[in-house]
Amino acid sequence: MAVGIGLSVRNAVVVIEAILGKKSEFARTPKYGIEGCKDTFVKKSYMNRAGWMPYAEVTLGLYFAATVIYSIQNENYATTPFLMLFVWGYLYTGLMSLGQTYLHRFRFGVRPPAEVRPAPTGAPGF
Repeated sequence: MAVGIGLSVRNAVVVIEAILGKKSEFARTPKYGIEGCKDTFVKKSYMNRAGWMPYAEVTLGLYFAATVIYSIQNENYATTPFLMLFVWGYLYTGLMSLGQTYLHRFRFGVRPPAEVRPAPTGAPGF
């Protein structure tokens, strides 16, 4: 539910662009083109442009965090769990977008997945 709330900024922008007739490019999910056992994702690069939307999502997340504090100070405890959905959703989508965009160059400690070896012949199957 929270992630659905977090995606509302992106969905609203797409709907407004469609209403205004703006043609926009379809942004695909990252594909690394790994072929074979010796190919890994570590040396592959996928350029993702964040744009302004992650900043808007983080701003909305911080705004709703302030409303959580306000609701607690005014003893309006019934609204706090619902407001936390907004905080979590907006901060999660915004920070994940920014993290995937800017932190790809800090891949220290990242190791490629272990090579998948076929089961030895004659081994019992499960």
